[in-house]
Amino acid sequence: MSIRVGIFFGGPSREREISFAGGRTVYDNLDKSLFEPVPIFVDSFRRWYLLDWQYLYRGSIRDFFPPVALAPESRHAFQVYQESLGPLDELALEDMGRHIGRRLRREELPELIDIAFLALHGEYGEDGVLQRELEYAGVPYTGSGVEASEVGMDKALQKELMAKAGYPSPPILVIEQESLPTADIEELFHRSVERIGWPMVVRPARQGSSIGVSILKEEAGLAGFERAVNAAFFREPLLLADYADRSPADRIEYVRRVSDLRDGIAFPLDAQRGDHRLTIYTPDDLFDYLEAAVADDGHPLVVLEGHQSEERVIIEGFIDGKEFSTIVLRQPDGGVVALPPTEIVKFQGELFDYRSKYLPGRSRKVTPINLPAEAIQRIRRETERLFTELGFAVYARIDGFYTADGTIYLNDPNTTSGMMPSSFFFHQAAEIGLSPSQFLTYIIRTSLQERDHTELMDRLDAELDALAASAGAKERVAVMLGGTSFERHISVESGRNVYEKLSSSERFRPLPLFLTAPLAPGQEGEDFVLYQLPVNLLLKDNADDIRDKLIKPAEHPVIDEIRRSCRAITARYADPDVVFAPRHVPLEQLPEVADLVFIALHGRPGEDGQVQRKLERLGLPYNGSGPDSSSITIDKYETLQVLKQGGLPVTQQWLGRREDFLLNTRAFYNRVEDRFTYPLIAKPVDDGCSSAVLLLRNREQLEAYCELTFRPGSAQEAAARRTLKLGEKEEWPLGKSTILFEVAITAAGAEKFLEITGGMLTHFAPDGRIRYEVFEPSEALAGGEILSLEEKFLAGEGQNLTPARLATKSYGYDYVADQVKGDLERAARLLGVTGYCRIDAFVRIFPDGRAETVVIEVNSLPGITPATAIFHQAAIAGYQPYQFIAAILDFAKERVRRGGVVPTVAAPEPPASRPDPAPAAAPPPMTEETPEKSSFLGPLLKNVVAALIFLGILFLLLKTGLNWYTNHGESMAIPTFEGMLIDEARQLAESNDLKIDVTVGAFDPEQPAGLVVQQQPRIGSRVKNNRTVYLTILSDEAPDVELPSLVGNYDYNQYIRLLKVKNINYRVRERQFDARQEDGTILYLYYDGKKITDEDLREGVKVPMGSTVEFVITERKGDDVTVGDYRCQTFGTGEFAITGSQLLVGRIVGDVADRNEAWIVRTDPPAGTTVEAGSRVDVFLSDDLPEECP
Repeated sequence: MSIRVGIFFGGPSREREISFAGGRTVYDNLDKSLFEPVPIFVDSFRRWYLLDWQYLYRGSIRDFFPPVALAPESRHAFQVYQESLGPLDELALEDMGRHIGRRLRREELPELIDIAFLALHGEYGEDGVLQRELEYAGVPYTGSGVEASEVGMDKALQKELMAKAGYPSPPILVIEQESLPTADIEELFHRSVERIGWPMVVRPARQGSSIGVSILKEEAGLAGFERAVNAAFFREPLLLADYADRSPADRIEYVRRVSDLRDGIAFPLDAQRGDHRLTIYTPDDLFDYLEAAVADDGHPLVVLEGHQSEERVIIEGFIDGKEFSTIVLRQPDGGVVALPPTEIVKFQGELFDYRSKYLPGRSRKVTPINLPAEAIQRIRRETERLFTELGFAVYARIDGFYTADGTIYLNDPNTTSGMMPSSFFFHQAAEIGLSPSQFLTYIIRTSLQERDHTELMDRLDAELDALAASAGAKERVAVMLGGTSFERHISVESGRNVYEKLSSSERFRPLPLFLTAPLAPGQEGEDFVLYQLPVNLLLKDNADDIRDKLIKPAEHPVIDEIRRSCRAITARYADPDVVFAPRHVPLEQLPEVADLVFIALHGRPGEDGQVQRKLERLGLPYNGSGPDSSSITIDKYETLQVLKQGGLPVTQQWLGRREDFLLNTRAFYNRVEDRFTYPLIAKPVDDGCSSAVLLLRNREQLEAYCELTFRPGSAQEAAARRTLKLGEKEEWPLGKSTILFEVAITAAGAEKFLEITGGMLTHFAPDGRIRYEVFEPSEALAGGEILSLEEKFLAGEGQNLTPARLATKSYGYDYVADQVKGDLERAARLLGVTGYCRIDAFVRIFPDGRAETVVIEVNSLPGITPATAIFHQAAIAGYQPYQFIAAILDFAKERVRRGGVVPTVAAPEPPASRPDPAPAAAPPPMTEETPEKSSFLGPLLKNVVAALIFLGILFLLLKTGLNWYTNHGESMAIPTFEGMLIDEARQLAESNDLKIDVTVGAFDPEQPAGLVVQQQPRIGSRVKNNRTVYLTILSDEAPDVELPSLVGNYDYNQYIRLLKVKNINYRVRERQFDARQEDGTILYLYYDGKKITDEDLREGVKVPMGSTVEFVITERKGDDVTVGDYRCQTFGTGEFAITGSQLLVGRIVGDVADRNEAWIVRTDPPAGTTVEAGSRVDVFLSDDLPEECP
């Protein structure tokens, strides 16, 4: 049986979003032949939840927690965490848990998991508290122990211990929070300058390495110093006069920044104004508070201070040197080994902040650090020594600097590391040949060894031996990633995610192929070239790093030495045939190494049909739409013109050309302003959906946008960037010959107006036609005016609500959503989309219930990063990410088998019937001339009409000739066989002198076996007597389908949704009382009279499609029970006794140091009271043993 790994993620810290994303990475990459992942979400109040799997693939914790139904309404689309709900009692937390899975109590843990994998950061993850709780529960866990974790969390304590051990350190000063209110900030500033000097670094003592950190130069002065210290303590003084001077939009943006969990203060916070102090829980309440404050004549200063503050802040000297990060591992023999240190490349004096660390393409990481071998080995030895000095175990990440004089400063030892796909954790392991899956296996095995769990170690060793001995044929999938477009870094994320999902499957063997412009001599004539990537290049931070390694593939000589020192690890856990050098793969040789292709590219080439056309010539199946449809949807102008001709509403557009701009710049600007009023949208016509899409509000911004696009590198570039508020590192698309201008889409009189994104899959129906499965759309919430790259792809940055909030006061969700999904399908059919796609649109919902969907663009190869919205939508439809990807590939193969079928563009399905629209204001019509741009409909339709006329004449001639040749024209019309059972069809054929040839097709549990679903010739065709008619009927042999695992799906209502997708029927057989579990928790199943347990499902149980499965589920109402006497027991003991008596723990009252060790002084109801089973017992605690206790 697989080892059950409980993955702990989320938590109360400011880095909870990275923990959430890291937990998902671990869940996806655990080797499913060895481990069973169990997702355990930790909320802001340290409660545990067994999470339903579909929530793992949301982009942010805020997308599902707090549940949308319980989250406070926001007038300004502010996004909140659980803390913003205010103080919550146990009943509220229980109710909240039912929306996402179920609450998990400590005593249940040993029955649910074998080992805990800790993917938490900061508070309750790296501070030893959770580790102590797991030890109390008797569950082994990954990483360091309690004491080492406490040291790893506190940077101030680290500095003291490291100084005593002789490690070099910059000058340091520690500020205590309790001294801040009475401190003389000017005196503290002068003391810091005297002791530390310039530049200086200000950072919190117990936060992540990229949270609350400031680098100050001398010109910052006293004011900058005060701001940095306040920021590190998560407090902010605000002069109300400054707030009053802001525009309404800037005031909202200020509140949004203050609300940010990483860069701001976050909630709850206290607002101190004079002697008045108020706790505020939501951004809307803060906005209202500040608006009221500027309107009165009270105290001019408000001090905002977060409840999640800091006790100590460190001020230290800035180290001018090469910054690096090193993963250090425990060896199988108990020794320690450091992996190749990674250099973090940034501009001088720049901070390696949250976005630089976690958003692809925002930073450069070089492995190993660009130093001589001797210096690298010194860094490794120092990090190995510190690992041992601080008592770390299993693994650690140790950061530092290497200065010009050869001094090594180690300044940030961490007992855990970020676990995003390209993080240091996996990035450095790949350099010695370990894939993410293999590295996680090593971490788990070493953690079991560290905690001395011999039985589990022996089980895992046996499974590893069996895995090494087994091998099976798999379908080879070439995963194309990279490219040369603006979104090439996101393409790497998408491709890597697909690679990881396929790698952990039993069916596919992925091959990563990096697509780039020609790099080597002899490739000049190619449109693009492909390189097979080894795993160490696949896990590089971004596309440019990969490309650079392809240009200069030589490795640092120290890498071989490090690989040799890690041989004890790789000999057991790496593939025996692991390679480290990239290989050029000519396109014509692709069929020799791949059976099908997954194109994970974005923009050109990839989404424009160029790659698709080449793959079709090679006969290789591929994902997404064909070349003709792709060549339309890559062009945002052409796309909307096709939809407009098809009768769908679109915004008004105009293409501005570079040659016109350069010829007469002022006339160009006037021409734009003659056609549009501000604000207007500007975007590239053929780039990614987040590429340089801006809302322009005035002439200055228009000029800046055009200068950057049409005259890159000019003397005006710096000023243009400042005008558009673009960062120095923010990339801008180059080489564009046009700008697409559009009217900004508004509500136009609608009762409700929102931005949505809708995904879909296509399938072949039994009759051969294409069926569109349109998912429930997501609502995209933008923090600014336009949805940004970070909000779409950076973990925790954006928010997507799935399903979108389409319901109104008068019309339910289904009524509106059916209209929207109908419009999305109509758009896809008009454009000939197949395979899958994502459509971005705005939706107007009018008072009479009419929904109007205004499509913005269509993505034929949408981003498929771990957090993308299409995974949220697919999960609601019952697809786990791997199943979704497999369905895309299955359609690709079937399309090739059927000869490349595409939907009919000229005859889309009619839109759903809707009530007449209410009168609504519309944007004024535009009268400008249409840009001269070729449409695919013009020449194509002419050629099609000509061909049809020719074929018609040819058919008439042929028919006449046949009649003349056979001396008769007698024929009959083929009757309708479709919809009949085969016995009826045989009788009808016999009565019409026809023969039939029967092919057995697919099984459909919704239709009777033997039903005719397709006939050839078609209905009404004229044929002679005795002609054979070919019929396809539904099979009576139901295929076996595997029942889903119960892990993450214990809720009956959740589980049956998965059964619906698999076409399995269900019913409740029995309900059993269990006060400790939620209503409707599945205990076990029955099929054909045989009991099926959780353990059986883990090993795999298959039943015929269309069959019925019976369930035994819990209910929480039962007989009466008597409340026991729990006084004089510790809470840890009493809690177990209460829940074991068919009762539940209610409110827990008492301010105690350690809840589990606190004493129970009384209960409510008191001992001896008779209550209904499942009732709650409130528990009152004290640190002191009551006097009446023995």
